[in-house]
Amino acid sequence: MDMINDSCSLTALVAAMPSMTSSSLVCRRGGARTSVSYPECHRDALLLAAALRRRGVTTGSRVAIHGATSYEWVLADLAVLLTGAVSVALYPSAPKDRAVATAREADCRTVLTDQTDCVAAFHAAGMDVVILGDGADAAPSVADLIGEAAAAPDVFEPADRGNGPFTIVSTSGTLSEPKLFAVHSAPLLYTMDRFAELYDFGGQDRLLLYLPLSHLPQRMMLYWGLGQGMDFVLSDPIHITTDSADLSPTLHVAVPRSLQHLHRRAQDIARRQGLDGADGGMAKAYASVFGTALKAVFVGSAPTDPALLAEMHAGGLPVYEVYGTTELGMIGLNIPGATRPGTVGRPIPWGKVTTDPATGEILVRTPTPFLYGEVLGHRIVPVVRDPDTWWPTGDVGAADADGYVTVYGRIRDFVALPNGEKVFLRSLEESAAAATGAGLCAVMKTDASHLGVLLFFDPASPEGGRSEDECRTLLKAVNERLHPWERLHYFSVVAAMPSVEDGCLTETSKPRRHKIEEIYGAGAQWLSVRG
Repeated sequence: MDMINDSCSLTALVAAMPSMTSSSLVCRRGGARTSVSYPECHRDALLLAAALRRRGVTTGSRVAIHGATSYEWVLADLAVLLTGAVSVALYPSAPKDRAVATAREADCRTVLTDQTDCVAAFHAAGMDVVILGDGADAAPSVADLIGEAAAAPDVFEPADRGNGPFTIVSTSGTLSEPKLFAVHSAPLLYTMDRFAELYDFGGQDRLLLYLPLSHLPQRMMLYWGLGQGMDFVLSDPIHITTDSADLSPTLHVAVPRSLQHLHRRAQDIARRQGLDGADGGMAKAYASVFGTALKAVFVGSAPTDPALLAEMHAGGLPVYEVYGTTELGMIGLNIPGATRPGTVGRPIPWGKVTTDPATGEILVRTPTPFLYGEVLGHRIVPVVRDPDTWWPTGDVGAADADGYVTVYGRIRDFVALPNGEKVFLRSLEESAAAATGAGLCAVMKTDASHLGVLLFFDPASPEGGRSEDECRTLLKAVNERLHPWERLHYFSVVAAMPSVEDGCLTETSKPRRHKIEEIYGAGAQWLSVRG
């Protein structure tokens, strides 16, 4: 399968936008919804690209985009594409110092950001700064640049991009320090072609996006949808319920946390309207939250509660848990007619999945890895792909007799004890958190054979004042339900929450176990659970 033979596919789909007069992007500006047609979006992208070129952005330049999902983010990405430059997607939740360091590491000379408090830091790093939202005294806005280009029009020709990558993104950083890598459009667009076949959608559909566009799967769906003339709703976590109910998207992308939030909203509606227990009651409540035209809700990024998925399926909600990694792309899919809550579905039909017999690590053989090349200073070094190679995922799991894959956790979620047994830490952490009310728990080995748990409490929470004696009593009750070698021997109370700023959480709020152990575990004052 030769997929790296589409040198101008993204540029070509952008060039087709003016002919799609009936397609639009609905977005929020100042809290209000506005609609922008494809021809208008194409015009704005060309003007912004012309303005960026006048500011020195040329073929091969690196341009950082740092902000929440918005129309301006889309424009920035399209404009960078048209100039022949390579975009560098920065997480909007990244601390200022990390965002600047990542942009510097990627050799960016230009950055577009919606965070005005970062402007000075980017300037100090020698970067030209453009504001994605409202302008600031220290930097022009996207709207300013578009206005300037419109007032002094010249002929702008999109650059010949050749056949290289179009963007640089970061690994999640859950297992090690985040690393930058380059992505080519071909595997993304191929994956979306297969998605369209499996889930039966196309240009007639409307997709709601609210997760940051720095997440590669969001842009995968965005670019493919732009090529098909799909309508888009660019929302945010505050307005997703209103935008879903009002605009009735047919496709919705979620993470477990947002799915739980929307489920609770549907339950509240069902209770208020007396739909609880009524035949089809939850289906009506879900329609009030997700709209009336829904074809599919895709949920991924982290494990989803199987009971929640089963309940949603029972209420008629077409929700599908999918699984992939930033580097390898899609790996497992629940699809219509083949869905099993608690699993990530069967392997992608165009690839293969197995597990390492010694470690249980999930291994993938795929023609569509998103990883194109490693970023080494000013160079992008393509990764040579052997079609017979099994790629490690860093996840542990197993497939059942019907081929459905269950992901148990990350490799670091397991520790080996002297007796040879492997203990799954995440379930212990969930039990400890449920019992004590801790905001986050991290279990680790305190010596060769004993497990300890760090209990992180938000001081502002009701549980923030829990005493060590209370924690000890609650953990003893947890131990009574555990196998002897799983029991927690020690604990330590931390009156703070780990954060993105201290390096213990990724920009998507996933725990970085190795950093938690390094920062909090090494100096912990361990107390005996036994007393």
